[in-house]
Amino acid sequence: MSEYERNSEKFIEYVENRILEGTLKVGDSLPAERVLAQQLGISRTAVREGIRILEVIGIVESRHGSGNYIQSYFDKTLVQVLTMMYALDGLSYNEIREFRYSVERQALVLAVNNADEESRAELTRYLQIMEDPDRSEQEQTQADHMIHYTIIQMSGNRLVIANYLALNRIIGEFIGDIRRQIRKESLEDFAGFQSVHRQMVEAICTGDLDLAKDALDRHFVYISQDIDT
Repeated sequence: MSEYERNSEKFIEYVENRILEGTLKVGDSLPAERVLAQQLGISRTAVREGIRILEVIGIVESRHGSGNYIQSYFDKTLVQVLTMMYALDGLSYNEIREFRYSVERQALVLAVNNADEESRAELTRYLQIMEDPDRSEQEQTQADHMIHYTIIQMSGNRLVIANYLALNRIIGEFIGDIRRQIRKESLEDFAGFQSVHRQMVEAICTGDLDLAKDALDRHFVYISQDIDT
């Protein structure tokens, strides 16, 4: 598990413990993201991911301009159910690839429409980390993952997000394996694989849906070729 995932879990555990001890009740508001990040010693991005996960599970409700609140319908545990189902099914690489493509293709359309200054900046930051030769392979792989995850978040579709979160751990390992294999097989192909991420991010930032779709398609061509070999 990456440090980023551990930090998100740290936030989720914080909320869980406050609920169990009775400090947080239905209708109570959570502290501001900035306060939570400082209190827990994690980034605001990790806090936001934790809030997003708790939203999907049905524990937190985000109210625009007001904040984040504990809500009452806790039985909406879609992510947990899907995670166990996917794990028990023992999905193959091809199934993971097909799943990713269908989900990310739809998310891409929504992301282009929903892109704002903050999400564009976040995508650009992860792209810079992924392309930085001074970063470790683990950091580059995590940045690659976060580019795709941020696009999923930008979709604003709870079902898209829930399905992606349910396969989050499997997809994380998948991305690392694919990146290592492409780099091992051909540095030229790896450079092309990196470049399609730049094209996709730049296309989203400029609102060019056709270019973004082309980049995503080429991204999965690289993945498919590598799986086939």
